[in-house]
Amino acid sequence: MPKSLNSHLKSAVKGSMLILAGTVLSQLLWFSIKILIVRNTTKEEFGIYSLMLTIFGILAAIVPLGITSGVTRFVSLNQGEEKKTEADEISRAGVQIALALGLAAFIAIYLFSGQIARHVFYIPGLAEPLRMLSFLLPFTIYSGIVGGVLIGKGFIIQKIFNDLLTPVFYMLLIFAVLLFHLHFRGIIFAYASASLAIALLIIALGFRKLGGAPLLPLTKQGGAPGGRPRTDYKNRYAELLKFSVPLLVATITTMVIMWTDTLMVGRYINAQAVGTYSVSVSLVNLLLFPLTALGYVFLPIAGELYANDRTGNGSPHDHDGLRDHDGLRDLKRAYQVLTKWVFAVTLPLFFVLFFFPQMSITALFGPRFADASVPLRFLAFGLMINAFLGTNGMLMMVMGLSRDIMNISITGAAFNIVLNYVLIKKIGLGLAGAAASTMSSYILINVLYSFSLYRKSGLHPFSPSYLKPLAGAAVSALAIYAVAKSLPLSFWMLPVYFLLFMGGYGASLLLTKSIEAEDLYMLERVFGRLGLRPGRLMGLLSKVSSPEVEKPDAGMR
Repeated sequence: MPKSLNSHLKSAVKGSMLILAGTVLSQLLWFSIKILIVRNTTKEEFGIYSLMLTIFGILAAIVPLGITSGVTRFVSLNQGEEKKTEADEISRAGVQIALALGLAAFIAIYLFSGQIARHVFYIPGLAEPLRMLSFLLPFTIYSGIVGGVLIGKGFIIQKIFNDLLTPVFYMLLIFAVLLFHLHFRGIIFAYASASLAIALLIIALGFRKLGGAPLLPLTKQGGAPGGRPRTDYKNRYAELLKFSVPLLVATITTMVIMWTDTLMVGRYINAQAVGTYSVSVSLVNLLLFPLTALGYVFLPIAGELYANDRTGNGSPHDHDGLRDHDGLRDLKRAYQVLTKWVFAVTLPLFFVLFFFPQMSITALFGPRFADASVPLRFLAFGLMINAFLGTNGMLMMVMGLSRDIMNISITGAAFNIVLNYVLIKKIGLGLAGAAASTMSSYILINVLYSFSLYRKSGLHPFSPSYLKPLAGAAVSALAIYAVAKSLPLSFWMLPVYFLLFMGGYGASLLLTKSIEAEDLYMLERVFGRLGLRPGRLMGLLSKVSSPEVEKPDAGMR
């Protein structure tokens, strides 16, 4: 294994474990919060709460015009090319654009929240929550840009802060709301307060890690440090917007795919149906955690590897010749190894949600939300395909293929809107139709991303060691499900089914000799992070690992 790949896999393991652990703990807290809210509100109030969060999420994603992703990309590339000044300049340009947009959005939403509630969703009770959250927009957008700069420079701590501290603070405020019987309005105020506090914390963290220069919207007049002429920010704006606006379109279409189903359920059915559907969405989002954790850590690594390739064998625009560049070999191998690990971590949870949806829902949210089991199955399958194909969209962004991302996203969003309308409104499939539409859209977009990435660069996540164990895993899952169907429905049997599936998948990995040198190295790093030294297990795995790949040597340890 090349030393450079060794180093990057080490960083990926360390960062991904931190983010994944934080994300898992965060979601446990968010689940607890959601259960508290569900059990202390009516179905209609929970539906309004879900719509409010959906609308706010859409605004927070589209108002920055894709600048957050653009800043992260340019900062990571400039860091890889050791251009600190350029990285700081692009960061400041992003802050200036995003803050102006955030303030404009706050004014617009505050003034027109009543019209949105009454004439778009026909739910007058939605107006006050929208007004309360409009104050958050400038702070959320600014903290998002700060977070994008930090990620581009390889810092992930703000992700952990956001994941853990937001639900902790929110839960404390929820307890206060319930204690003093403040009811639904208090819940909204608690969410706004917790989100504002964490946004301010991330901004303060950015100033501490990076200093004020790249994060302040205003700069001193005159020359730059070192006698250089003052930066012409018009060029920085143009550079950033040229790359980011296609990403904005992609972000908007991604939001369409994520929330069209929820919004159409709210418009064509009712708020109670939104509450039921939101339960399935909340559960299925667990499948995104491993891939999201990898994305935060892998983006600066991919940016560095690609920047090294650009400064060595290729040019920034030579995308069609990328498949012949030696500099991309480490990137391709890292993509394959890390995608295989993300899929392996995601697969057991998919098994539980896909084969035992009703059991999972009723145990966590109660029997009145059992109708969410069919949508959960559809959504779980779509997000499993997402995990199976890995960080394809992120790699396209690193390589500057923002227009390809935009075109594919537009195609997927249009497909999603039409299919949602047909299945929900025309055919009347209700929640199942909404989930089937979203599943189909996820699959279409991910297949197109992967095809485009391979055509432009030759990169793909597939290897024999990745694909061979899947047949054994499928047989194991189907056999366990067949046995479970013949037994009485019992939540307490779910851990047994889970352990049986894990055993079957592990046996499939061993029988097909699908464990490789990089897998052994990463597994050793994971055990090391946990304080374990399983020497005999590692020796046994080394003996049954793939003979086509060199065994890990002492240098890896």
